[in-house]
Amino acid sequence: MPASEDVSCSLGAPNRRKDNSGEDLTVVDRLEAVIWDFNGTIIDDVELVVRSVNHQLLHRGLPELTVDRYRHIFGFPVEDYYRHIGLIAANDSMADLSTEFHRLYNVGLRDCKVYPGVVDALKRFADMSIRQFVLSAMEQALLVDALQWLGIRRFFEAAYGLAHLEADSKVARGRELLRDHRIVPESALLIGDTDHDAEVAEALGVDVVLVSRGHQTEAKLRATGRAVYGDMEGVLEAVQIWADSSKTKSGDC
Repeated sequence: MPASEDVSCSLGAPNRRKDNSGEDLTVVDRLEAVIWDFNGTIIDDVELVVRSVNHQLLHRGLPELTVDRYRHIFGFPVEDYYRHIGLIAANDSMADLSTEFHRLYNVGLRDCKVYPGVVDALKRFADMSIRQFVLSAMEQALLVDALQWLGIRRFFEAAYGLAHLEADSKVARGRELLRDHRIVPESALLIGDTDHDAEVAEALGVDVVLVSRGHQTEAKLRATGRAVYGDMEGVLEAVQIWADSSKTKSGDC
């Protein structure tokens, strides 16, 4: 779709245009806040998740997952995904399964690394005076601790995780984030790696770009109809387009 010919200069008026890779982007008049997902977007923990889940499966005599199969079937709510792979049984509660999973997952978390390009993107957004936040399905204390030992906590005004280990919807916490920090939804961008991130963005009224190297396949992400990139370089290009568009429209108003 070509760029719109008539674009309002008011905050939040969208302008559809292509980036250099052909992705169709929504350009808001001012990009003021970036909201990051954590798992699979900032931190590369996919293999750790699969190892942890496979331990649970083997313990119950169930077949293991490959990373590829995991990325094809993982989704939210996590309870549905657990049921799909056979983990939800008559004697298993979601709380018990989550606690068991995290006993395994937490041991290996500190060995996980930040994805290539993420720190550069954090620095670029900071240089552009864009506010940055984390919105995650990870438990709150574990999330804050991870940001600290990864050495990137300083980039974020706030980090919003969940109050439990069950990794359910982030929508309620996202609404709290927007309210607490007075973020105009139309001026914010969410960066994530799952179709649930697209659903969260829709519910919050913010825009979203998805990165396809995390917990779901590129095909699942493209089914959302949102812009999908293989790495942070593409995301940074999209953000630069937003910034350039903003400057151009500011001059025209």
